[in-house]
Amino acid sequence: MSNVTTSPSAGATRAPIISSKGRVCRNRWDAALDDLPFDVDPVKYAPSDESLNDMFRSWGIEESDLAAVRATYDRNMDELSPADGAIHIIGLKPTPGENVHIIPIPDDRLSLRFFEGGMGDMRVFVFDFVDVREKRAVNSPAGYEIESFFNQYHHTGMHFGPIRPWEEGFGIARADIVDGCERFAVAARTPCVLRRPGKVDFRFVAPEFPYRPDDRYAAAHAARW
Repeated sequence: MSNVTTSPSAGATRAPIISSKGRVCRNRWDAALDDLPFDVDPVKYAPSDESLNDMFRSWGIEESDLAAVRATYDRNMDELSPADGAIHIIGLKPTPGENVHIIPIPDDRLSLRFFEGGMGDMRVFVFDFVDVREKRAVNSPAGYEIESFFNQYHHTGMHFGPIRPWEEGFGIARADIVDGCERFAVAARTPCVLRRPGKVDFRFVAPEFPYRPDDRYAAAHAARW
């Protein structure tokens, strides 16, 4: 990833921001890009002064105001960055050594793999189909359909019915999803059914996350009356 041209903030001098790879960055968001587990296009996510100027000019910003507007842009990008400085992403598939939940599918070479996928705070699991023997993710075979039922434990804001691949939601036809990239999501403890052509329906329930106290709310405790 190449360095980008950074602009000074209006007013107080802005201290240089250095990424974990030693790259001089224009803001905290830019620096956090170097900590992602994959490479990103700096032209799109960490634009230079020149590319920002082109964008601002198209908005009708005067030349004399460009530096101040760039400084405001950098401050806004700093505020977008979480307190821990990381960019939180969802849907990434597990890497070797990560903890996952596996549900073998009867009369099938495949299993269902559930993982946190960056959605644990919402008590939602990301899941996919995997070949455990070959230790690789695969796409769901033709005719495989998953449906969720009402979740009595985590029903707020969650729907029930057919569970479609994320990629379908982005307009990608199921047949065009890159092999092993397909993924689904479901709330913890949701009962589901997998339907397969010529086979008995397989019912399963999504795993649960460990209990985590929420300091924002008072909780009841057991007592003898």
